[in-house]
Amino acid sequence: MTKMHVVMIAVAIVALAILLTPVSNFYLLALVLGIFLFFGAMSLRIGAQFFLNSILTTSEGNVLLSFDDGPDPVNTPLILDILKKHNVTSVFFLIGKKVKGNEVLVRRIHEEGHLLGSHSFSHAPTMGFWNREKTTADIGDGHAELLKIIPQAGNLYRPPFGVTNPAIAYALKKCGFQSVGWTVRSFDTIRNEPVKMLNSLKRRIKGSDIVLMHDTQPHTISILDPLILELKKRKLTLKAELN
Repeated sequence: MTKMHVVMIAVAIVALAILLTPVSNFYLLALVLGIFLFFGAMSLRIGAQFFLNSILTTSEGNVLLSFDDGPDPVNTPLILDILKKHNVTSVFFLIGKKVKGNEVLVRRIHEEGHLLGSHSFSHAPTMGFWNREKTTADIGDGHAELLKIIPQAGNLYRPPFGVTNPAIAYALKKCGFQSVGWTVRSFDTIRNEPVKMLNSLKRRIKGSDIVLMHDTQPHTISILDPLILELKKRKLTLKAELN
């Protein structure tokens, strides 16, 4: 069950409670539901900057391609080949449990000039419901796996699913990490239509954007080369820079 399914079930339960409640209590329950929906919406939107501040843009005239959920032993090398071919640098947010066993690949990412960040240890779908202690441990453990290989990796972190809340904000402050969001999302984990995905990205990327992609999706690889060519045609740079 995904986080969205949990939210939908909770909303349905509250809505049913409202229907079964005397009119005198309706406004109170409506207020509670409104507050619940507001905080839920804010937690699901990293760009809202509600629970924590995230870096959301790169330098002017630049586009930062970012890749989540790796390292992937099959797809990540193919993406690196394309980036190297075009002299493009990007940022990779790595899942701690995937770093183990892929140390050579992580070193390659770093040696080819890309930024590295962590993406939690477990990338658990229920992470948004954890307490501060469990959240802090998972985030800290994920970054520790990265630092074992690249001690100079820095302090960049991207919350899984873009979910933020007080526990995650507490964990990032305690660990000294900087959250990085995005301005353009490729939807490559839910959309399996490369042509439509490519056209959508071409239309929405304007410059100074951070683009969210995943180096776990074969169709992402298929659109990367033409996307880079299009952005370079517009005289945009593609460098691993953050504002």
